[in-house]
Amino acid sequence: MVYHSKMKKIRGWKRHKRKVERWKQEVINLDIDYLSDYQRTYAKLWIHPFYTLIHRNPPLWYNRLLLEAMIDVYLAWHQKMREEDEDFYLKIWLYDPHFIESQIVVAYKDCLDYYNKTFEVRPNIKEFPYAKFHSLRDKLEKFEWQLFIDSEHYDDNELKEQIEEGFATEKEVSKIKRKAYETLRIENEDGSFLQYSLDKGDVWVGTLKKWRRCSALL
Repeated sequence: MVYHSKMKKIRGWKRHKRKVERWKQEVINLDIDYLSDYQRTYAKLWIHPFYTLIHRNPPLWYNRLLLEAMIDVYLAWHQKMREEDEDFYLKIWLYDPHFIESQIVVAYKDCLDYYNKTFEVRPNIKEFPYAKFHSLRDKLEKFEWQLFIDSEHYDDNELKEQIEEGFATEKEVSKIKRKAYETLRIENEDGSFLQYSLDKGDVWVGTLKKWRRCSALL
């Protein structure tokens, strides 16, 4: 996924602010019938022009608006899930610095543990970035936040194909391998290959503190 940290000038911020409320109203009513059929669902920040083919992070003040809306959606979903009288997984996945990737995820029944191995725990401990979202601190402190790695994975076969098809150079592939924080040999039905894991940033996984019947933290 390609990210642009230095955005071209975006106009019409009043209009873009209205999109936050529109997104919130579109996802705040959890579709229990859909969830009952598929047993998991999510709400991503599909807001143009940020969540497009090329992802562009909004400015920090806009991220605060989005996060406040996400918390409202989370609480509405939480109430719905309590009415189901089932154990459930309900989390906010908060990406940093790639905030626009953030989402709310819910699962239960046969999919209760579906997301348990989505991320790798970050070994070094650091404090949740409350300062970035200072106006929301009281709300954010009602959640338990656990830190994971936002990983990007490449395997030898894919990298070789990218070179052969002209989508990457030998130098670029060497850089990927050099930057990998972990290299694993994967065995599957297609054979054996090396997988390179790159560290793109943090993922903070948040769960409401007062509710203890949810699935355990990741």
